[in-house]
Amino acid sequence: MRILLVDDDEALMETLAESLIRQRYAVDIAANGEIAQEFQDLFPYDLVVLDWLLPDTEGIALCRQFRQQGMTCPILMLTAKDDSADKVRALDAGADDYVVKPFNFEELCARIRALLRRDSPGATSVLQWGELSLNPSTFEVFYGEHQIHTTPKEYALLELFLRHPTQVFSLNAIIDDIWSFEDPPSGDAVRTHIKGLRQKLKAGGAPKNFIETVYGLGYRLHQLDLVDLVDLVEPPPESRDVSEMRPPTTAAMQAAVAQAWETHQEIMQERLQILEAMVTAVQADQLSIDLQQQGRSQAHKLAGSLGCYGFAEGSRIARELERLLELEAPLGDEQASQVAQLVQNLRQSLVESPLAAVEAAIAPTPQLLVVGAEPAYSQALAVAAEAINIRSMVAANLNQAHAMLQAQPPTVVLLCLTEADFEAAMGLLAAIARCSDQIPVLIMTDSHDFQQRLQLVRQGVEHLLPTSTPPQQVMETVQQTLQADDAAFKILVVDDDVQILALLRTLLASWGMQLTTLADPAQLWDSLEQVQPDLLVLDVEMPGANGLELCQALRTDEQWRHLSILFLTVHEDAQTLQQAFNVGADDFIYKSTMVTELPRRILKRLQ
Repeated sequence: MRILLVDDDEALMETLAESLIRQRYAVDIAANGEIAQEFQDLFPYDLVVLDWLLPDTEGIALCRQFRQQGMTCPILMLTAKDDSADKVRALDAGADDYVVKPFNFEELCARIRALLRRDSPGATSVLQWGELSLNPSTFEVFYGEHQIHTTPKEYALLELFLRHPTQVFSLNAIIDDIWSFEDPPSGDAVRTHIKGLRQKLKAGGAPKNFIETVYGLGYRLHQLDLVDLVDLVEPPPESRDVSEMRPPTTAAMQAAVAQAWETHQEIMQERLQILEAMVTAVQADQLSIDLQQQGRSQAHKLAGSLGCYGFAEGSRIARELERLLELEAPLGDEQASQVAQLVQNLRQSLVESPLAAVEAAIAPTPQLLVVGAEPAYSQALAVAAEAINIRSMVAANLNQAHAMLQAQPPTVVLLCLTEADFEAAMGLLAAIARCSDQIPVLIMTDSHDFQQRLQLVRQGVEHLLPTSTPPQQVMETVQQTLQADDAAFKILVVDDDVQILALLRTLLASWGMQLTTLADPAQLWDSLEQVQPDLLVLDVEMPGANGLELCQALRTDEQWRHLSILFLTVHEDAQTLQQAFNVGADDFIYKSTMVTELPRRILKRLQ
């Protein structure tokens, strides 16, 4: 599916585009109405995200223009305007939804998925052709019982073929549907992707020509016999079990937001510098209308961007600043003083919390789902949970628990079990076991039936507590359960950049890793003995030490020669990469991509 983003805030749109691309959408970005119209003339889009205020026109006018031209796909308005009259204008102009900046990336992507589902009722149904099935909600592909692990582009190719199983696609048609306009591949590159997909399908048991070449025309799925086609009219019940369909987990999106802040905070600083230059002009009584409008534009962009990255106070200040600068008349003395103070406050809001946005994005508060407890006891549990920074959610019964589990999987579940609900509770435990993330379960019960307790243990229940257990003691057990999971792997990181170490402490702890950081490489040997790590992360260049030499020394030490070593560095040249592997590195990661790559690569290495 193809999405068009129309907004002149480049940093914000790149972040949103990265989140959508991770969910297998093709994305184009237009910075103004003219470019958006050119894109619209070129491609049939499945959805358009449109900002209200564009450099050359109003988004609402462009929305109306698109509708008059016959565009039928959903349009989502994205704007800092939040009063009811503006919402009515947008919807009357043809918009399908309206999201106010600053927004939560996860919520916005969920709204986009909802609009696409509404416009295409079959968008999230399991797609099937013969023994091949593709689940758009979980991004899983199976041939028979064998799971096919695909790259994003291979997945997109397969989804395109499955949505149009009898259609022949030329190379140009495939490129238009799957790749962004600014980054089209060559025909040979597309053929390479198809070849790789064919090999994976064949390895999973599919026939060699499952994706067949129609010479002179393009590619399509191998056509099935009539009997096979009849079988597809009514898929087996298990292939349509929506209870197992879940939207993508938030981890990738959270990591994308964190990485985007690292990438784009320099742009935010540049915007702030323009505002500071405007204040200097105000104080010298040399502020022109043009500079005032430029300052208003930068304040507008900051108001929308900062809140999305976690700087709520900075977003509020920027919005107040934008309103002051909206006046067409020159600023008076009182207004000039307000502007200067607001810009100073804005600078301070970023200086005081440079990692707040990243930490907010990658360190979600643990969520406890309490099922079947009495209201008074649930309230007492909520108070005890809040005291140790755990957020509680309450499901009054098992049906509610199933719905909440599907909508927002918790970190841990506490189930208050009665004998009458035992069989139904086993169904909930089975649903929890099917979740992509391992969710620990604690049971409160007064039953002493050995067979029932044995069944609970077999379902993965970690603790059985009597119903008389005080809330504080229950929460201590919950906390111990979470901490036991967090301590699964011990990681030692050596880097002289204390900001990087602070970020990694948050990042790796949220992935269930016990982290020890070391800013002084001279203490490495002592730390190795104390920590006994499962994996070591090294910077290349540090004061008084060279990470490459340290790695080489470890590879000659009998005790540490088999320790997994990853390099984390700003150096992206081929020579440094080659040197790292020559001295014994197991992996090499750039700091520019560490938020998204490091946890995944560490887990892969440990496995």
